[in-house]
Amino acid sequence: MKGLGQVIKAVTSAMIGVGKREDLVKDFERTEKQGPWPYIIVGFIMTIGFIMAVVAVVGLVLP
Repeated sequence: MKGLGQVIKAVTSAMIGVGKREDLVKDFERTEKQGPWPYIIVGFIMTIGFIMAVVAVVGLVLP
């Protein structure tokens, strides 16, 4: 579960555009060992969630 938390943290900070250099280095090291698929899957899920949240807010504002 610790690994999933780190992936979610990395994807969230990448989506927002903030992050530490040390975390970036750790993410690249982890990607070399495990591959990019956890980051791709979490990124896809978070992007879909963001789009759904925007659609929901627009639906509430524009009845």
